[in-house]
This record gives sequence, C-alpha cells and structure tokens, in this order.
Amino acid sequence: MDKARLIPANTHNPYWSNSHHRHFIRGVIRFLTYLCAFFLMAIAYWIADNFGEPSLEQLLYHAQFGMGGLVDTDAAVIKSFLVWCVALPILGSLLLVLIEYSIALFITHGSTHWLTKPARLANIHFIKVFYWFIGHRAPLYALTAAAVYFGIQFSVTIFLHNLFGKDYFAAHYLNPIAVKVEAVQPKNLVLIYVESLENSYKEPKLFGKNLLSSLDHLKGLSFTDYKKAPGTWWTIAGITATQCGVPLKSVSLYDGNDQGEKMKTFLPNAVCLGDILHDAGYHNVYMGGDALGFAGKGMFFKDHHYDEVYGRDELKGKLTDAELNFWGLYDDHLFAAAKAKLIALHKKQQPFNLTVTTIDTHGPDGHISSYCKSLGVKTFEGIVECTSNQVAGFVKFIKKSGYLKDTNVVILGDHLAMENPVSDKLDRVKERLIFNQFISNSHFEKSRNYILPFDMFPTILDFIGFKVQGGKLGLGYTAFSKEIDMSRMPDYEEMNQDLLNQSDIYLDLWKRKTIP
Repeated sequence: MDKARLIPANTHNPYWSNSHHRHFIRGVIRFLTYLCAFFLMAIAYWIADNFGEPSLEQLLYHAQFGMGGLVDTDAAVIKSFLVWCVALPILGSLLLVLIEYSIALFITHGSTHWLTKPARLANIHFIKVFYWFIGHRAPLYALTAAAVYFGIQFSVTIFLHNLFGKDYFAAHYLNPIAVKVEAVQPKNLVLIYVESLENSYKEPKLFGKNLLSSLDHLKGLSFTDYKKAPGTWWTIAGITATQCGVPLKSVSLYDGNDQGEKMKTFLPNAVCLGDILHDAGYHNVYMGGDALGFAGKGMFFKDHHYDEVYGRDELKGKLTDAELNFWGLYDDHLFAAAKAKLIALHKKQQPFNLTVTTIDTHGPDGHISSYCKSLGVKTFEGIVECTSNQVAGFVKFIKKSGYLKDTNVVILGDHLAMENPVSDKLDRVKERLIFNQFISNSHFEKSRNYILPFDMFPTILDFIGFKVQGGKLGLGYTAFSKEIDMSRMPDYEEMNQDLLNQSDIYLDLWKRKTIP
C-alpha cells in the first residue's frame, strides 16, 4: 500500500498541504501561538519569583516607561528575564513545532523521513489518537491555559473591577490646593526611605535576633500599625503615596497615552511634599543609589520642586564598576555622599529637605557592599542588619553634629519586602507592617497607631512644624493631631477594594500642569 495513502487527503492535518508556502505559514502560526502561551506563563512565573506578587497595575505602570526604564534595572534581573522570558519560550516553541512536524511526517510518510525518528519511538496508534484529537489544537489549548494562569497570577478580575467600579478616589481625595498649610515652627527634614524595610525583621523567632535593633536603640517615635495600601506596593509608588497622599497606578490605559513614548511629567497637577516645602522657602535635595530613569523616579522629584536630584550616574564619581552593584551605589557610598551633602546644606542657613533612598536590601538577592563584607556579612539577613546599622549610624552622625536642634528625621520602609531569600520566613508573619520611625528633640504625641502611606504626607508636615488645616491632605490624615474624627476615616477594606478604580479626578492630576 502507498504510504502516502495512510490517511485521507482531506484530513485536518495542519502540515498536509501540496503547497510548501501554506505549510510554512501554518507552522509559523503554530510557533507564534506557542510562543505567546509560553511567554505569558514564563513572565508570570518570572515576575512572581523575582518580585513576589505585583498587581497588574504595577506591571502596566512600569510598561509606561518602556525600554528606557528597563535598561536602568539590575543587570542580573535583565539577564534572568532574557533567559526565562525570551530564550526558553522561543526554544520551547521551536521544539514543540519540530516534534509536531515529526509526528505529522510519520503519519503521512511512515518511517521514510529522517525527522520521523522521534515519532518512531512511540506507538503509532497512540500518536494518531493524540494528534487528531489533541495535537492539532495544542497551541490553542496552551494559549488558553497560559491566559488563565496569567489572569490568576495578576488578579485580572480585580483589575477589571477597577475599570468599572465606583469612583472611590473622587469621593475621598482632598486637593491640597484647597487646604491652608502654614509653617508655624518649621524645622529641616531628613527623610530616609529604606528599601523593603518592614517590622517583621525584628522577630527573633524568625531570624534568631532583632535585625533592626540598632534602629530601635535610636528611641524614636513609631506608629506600630503602619499598613500597606493599594497603589503603594513598590518604591516609586511608596514615595508618591507618602509625599502626595495619592496611590500610583497606570493611566495610559484610560487616557490614550502612547505606551512607546516616555511620560513627560509626573503627576503635574498634584501638590506634594516638595511643592509645599518649596513654597515655604526650603531647598529640596534627593539622593538615591539607583538610576533616576527607572520608573520615573527622577522625573517625580524634579517635577515636584526638588532643587537637586542625584542618582547613580550623578553620584558614582570615580567609583569603578567593581565598586557598584547592579543597581548602582551601595548604601555605604550613598550615606557617605549624604553626609557630605547634609553638612553643606546645614552651613547654608536655609531650611532644607534631604530625601535619601537606599537599595542594598532590594530583592531578589540583595547586595553586599565591601563595608558589609568586611563585617562578615554573607546572607540576606546580614544585609538587612548591616543596612539598618548604616541608617542608624547616619542618624547618630546627625545627633553628634548637633543638627537635631533644627532638624527632624523620618525613617520609612518604602514598602513591604518583595520576593527575597527570606520570603518563606516573612510569610509566616500574620500581619506584616512597614517600618517607620520619627526622631526629634521635640516631644510629640501620637493620636493613633494605625497609619497608611497616604497619612504620612500630612503627618510629616505636622512633624516638622507645619500646621495643616483640618489635618487632611490628599487621602491622608495626620497622625499627630487629636482634632481628627476617627469615625470619619475611610474604611480600610473598602479602600482596598475600590481605591484603584477608574477616576477622572485622578486622571486630572496627570494632565498638563495648570497650577503655578
């Protein structure tokens, strides 16, 4: 019997065609379908493995900055992305298409073709059943499964709810333009954001000791119930929430901005901490170890009246590549530069705000500086302790220099820790809370222990001697004033559910600047 007649010519075999062109097109379509499926699964797994469980909003936000933001990330993260999300999906798709092609040739040509060798290793009847009932639809099945996995991983149902739910933001946002903020007894501000710092690191049951003991010894005032909130889960989002009293979310999906073009301004219609301090005569300075281009961080500070903005490229000076980590400056070099800047600012006799962001405790693995290595640090727990010691050392320098007479210090975790080598231990904590500490020579009394990132905006202003009329700015309520009616504060569960819903008022904050 002619082997070419093993199956009818009118079957649905995608490779059965007298036209080599059609045969090639079908193969390409199957390859691209597999590639889309494997890419969706790979990127969902890769993001979870490197960054924990970010929301779809967070993913879309970073996408707004395109490749310009990507190239400023950790080189090891980029390499991992290329391996897991590019190379493996391509190789996997090619392999599957070749296997399918081998099976198709085996069914149509028997064992006469060299590509049929893999198929000859299996039973011919099994191959026929599998191929005709499952195989020719396999790319579609794979793409469907990948879409479901991706949707579960990034809570797409929640994202869809955000598109069509009620406008929570408009109902609760108080534009700072409408609030009287006056400097009563203003002090300088040193604001330190410590990467991924949370109270869980204090647990001896988890880590054998309190990794943040050096910070506790500073005996500052802390809010013991500092919770995360929607749209504040990553660094620039945490900064935006604590300085502007608003969440951070993707806006291009709603207003039609070109995804391929970098955003030109950062919340230009929002009034933030830097804007208020600028109007009060402050000189604002930002210093961070990573690149200013990543996630629009540099744009945020420049657009909100920071007079000097320094990132990796501006601070590295004569440091060699061997003295930098993949993100940029290690924390020891960063604090050395911050000390020099603090001395210079204090000499000017002009009120100032020095904001610093650290990076050594950044996931997924952290970065061990030469300073920490000299102390014997080899683990991620050691990095956390070494960084907290360096922050404490910087504050001790401020105290020893006598700067606390006219300067107050605020230390904040920018957000809860994401995926890192001790995530399994952190996940055992029933309620994870963000680290915070307020240090001053003056006496302060808390009106409550419960606080959110948005509340930090008016609370910090209150802390450095500003009077906020009504105690509210943006979505935040000061935690030092006893004038706040606690019964009128928003419900936390309702905020979690609806804050990121589409809002025209929120979009207005991103439009062309209309305030002076």
